[in-house]
Amino acid sequence: LSKQPNKPTNDLGLQPGSVSFLEVNKMVDSFGNDVAAVGVPVTGHIGFAPLGTAVPTPVEGAAPDFILPEAFRMPGLLTEDGGFEWTLEADGDPITFWQEGFSIPSGLANVTLTVKFAQTDEIVRSIIRGKTADSNGYMTIDGGGTDVKYVVFTEEIFKNGTIRRRAAANVSVQSVSEDKSERGSVLGYEVVFSISRHAAFNNDHLGEWLIQSAAVAA
Repeated sequence: LSKQPNKPTNDLGLQPGSVSFLEVNKMVDSFGNDVAAVGVPVTGHIGFAPLGTAVPTPVEGAAPDFILPEAFRMPGLLTEDGGFEWTLEADGDPITFWQEGFSIPSGLANVTLTVKFAQTDEIVRSIIRGKTADSNGYMTIDGGGTDVKYVVFTEEIFKNGTIRRRAAANVSVQSVSEDKSERGSVLGYEVVFSISRHAAFNNDHLGEWLIQSAAVAA
């Protein structure tokens, strides 16, 4: 008789695919540890629209098949290490009171989004420079930056099927850093966007949707 190959098991000796294996491995332990809920980004996209463009409503943004309106321009590919990096930091000392133990935040904040564009095309150029090239593909560049502002929408899709979306309605370019031009390497553009408060989010900085997959929500 031929020997059956050994099948992988978990620490409890259960084989993947069995009902018992699936039940055990999706279970949250007493410490709240849940491997199925770990966010591992595998893809996503970002879109930019002119300031004043309507942001998706909470209901619209929650639809799994939501598609951005045509007003949003998509800059395409990001570098491998150029995914969305959010900074949400309180700025300034908290306001304290005479009575000990009482304080409130100053309300000041440093909120930024850093991404690294991989494509060199007119969409990326127009976003980071705040202007459009002429018919010759020519534009002048002001090293001091641009005062053009945007509405921004991001979407991340995790390995477990969960989707995280964020929108900001008052976004400006804070800095642009181009990679060194190296033969055989991607020329990336690392851009830091500054995010200000907006009435569309109750005077907060951004809105967020978390659309959990069935595996996580179960």
